[in-house]
Amino acid sequence: MSYFNHAFTKRFLGTGVTRNIGSTGAAQSIGNPYSTDGFITTAGVSSVTLSQLPSNSGALPLIGYYGFFDSKTYKSVNTATVSPGCPLILASTSLLRDDKIGAFHGGYKETNKSKIINPKYVSRVYRVDSCEPQQTAISIGNTPYTDDRIASIDIDTVGASIVDGTYDNLTTTGGTGSGAIITIVVSGGVVILVTLVNGGTGYTNGDTLTLVNNLPTVGAGTQPDFEVTSVTLAANCCREFLCDETYYLRVDVKGSPALRALNHNAYQTVSAYTGCCSGATPTAVDSTTVFIQWAEQITTTAYLKDFVFAVVYDEAGVPWFAPETTVDPDGVAVTPLQWWTNYVSPGHVDGECAGLRLFGAYVETKFGNCSFQVTDFFEKEPVKILASLVDYTGDPCIFEGLCVVEECPGLQGNGFGEQVLRDFILSESYLQNFFHTDIRIREITQGDDILNAIDRNALYTRYYIQHNVPRFNNPSGVFDNDQYMLEIITDNANAALETFITTWLGDFAPCEGIEEFSCGTCTIPLIQPD
Repeated sequence: MSYFNHAFTKRFLGTGVTRNIGSTGAAQSIGNPYSTDGFITTAGVSSVTLSQLPSNSGALPLIGYYGFFDSKTYKSVNTATVSPGCPLILASTSLLRDDKIGAFHGGYKETNKSKIINPKYVSRVYRVDSCEPQQTAISIGNTPYTDDRIASIDIDTVGASIVDGTYDNLTTTGGTGSGAIITIVVSGGVVILVTLVNGGTGYTNGDTLTLVNNLPTVGAGTQPDFEVTSVTLAANCCREFLCDETYYLRVDVKGSPALRALNHNAYQTVSAYTGCCSGATPTAVDSTTVFIQWAEQITTTAYLKDFVFAVVYDEAGVPWFAPETTVDPDGVAVTPLQWWTNYVSPGHVDGECAGLRLFGAYVETKFGNCSFQVTDFFEKEPVKILASLVDYTGDPCIFEGLCVVEECPGLQGNGFGEQVLRDFILSESYLQNFFHTDIRIREITQGDDILNAIDRNALYTRYYIQHNVPRFNNPSGVFDNDQYMLEIITDNANAALETFITTWLGDFAPCEGIEEFSCGTCTIPLIQPD
């Protein structure tokens, strides 16, 4: 007997505003259904209402409303009326303002409905939060970021009833600094090991750190916290540069943006000459001049300048910028007096060192709605920057004469409106609502309605309900176990929806409950410290 598996995905838009009976200035929906951020929370509303919700002007129906309905009566249920374990359907308003399926051929009135969902066959429910994209940031030498880094950290409170496992790259908050990242091991419900991944900056001995995102617990558990036991300047960050020498720094820019632009990863070895010695014995020079020479070449090299933003910090910790810079990546204004072409060296001060920070570019490439095509490329990946002082043979791998510290890794965003739009276009195609490239046909078939339903510049949260429909009697000899993924796309996490799903699934809920996938975060210190 063979095994033939089918899998289907269906999407529902849940971005409607909260609607209440009798709310001032709000149009009354047919049947007066309440909604919480688009989720119908009133029982007894017919699913046909979803195709009749008027806008505030009383004209075309609204989109972005959804709810769960009895599979026999097609009446809505809510947390108070749902029977745990009872089969339901998920339905939402159509994306088309005329609410017609197959609009090019005249169409017929229909809301967007799922197959019957039997809770006993729901295998997984989870939420994926939206994530802002984040650029890469690295420090080379002595910068405000490499000062007061955490050198060691200890467990202060072990927590209780935490789900066992290893939790990598957890971001922290608290204390006098920022940017610390740790990995922990939980066994027996408590934290037994903490490992420092990134020491952050600006911390003080005795600082107490907590996790930005709570760890999963069994029941009413408690979260751990951690104590900073020592801080230090990162190793090799304060380096002297001698006169009559040439120092080389290799910079690599990796990732999809570089590959698409150049057909290979970008890299360059930049050099800095420290000038002739005034005497027979080499002496230390102002290290700021070395970093300015490197930064100048990085920002003028044709295949690097569009991927990297450079800031030099002199030996006194003052930031300097490339000529013509008017604003830094934080949005703070930069004046011509801060351009490194205006830097006047006061000479080297013993025990003082300069540094360089490099920030990776992040640009979304997309056209406007009028010229949008599904086949347009959409860049989501931030570049990754690697740097290393190279030895006299040009080898960067074995020479660690200057520290290079990754402040924050480049993090790819999630929940982009651009991707949501493309996913809905695919989902609508299964309903024979094809998205046409000819803008005249697109107008006839209401393709513009799909474009207008999604804010391509917004970030969305996604809920997933995974269930299957087993077939126990199959004379063909092919056991066909269809699997369905239902996706609800909302503006933000919806507590009313999560409470309903938990109540509805009851004893059939997956062991993990509603899983949550949040974003990794890393706080990049200000370019120009206060």
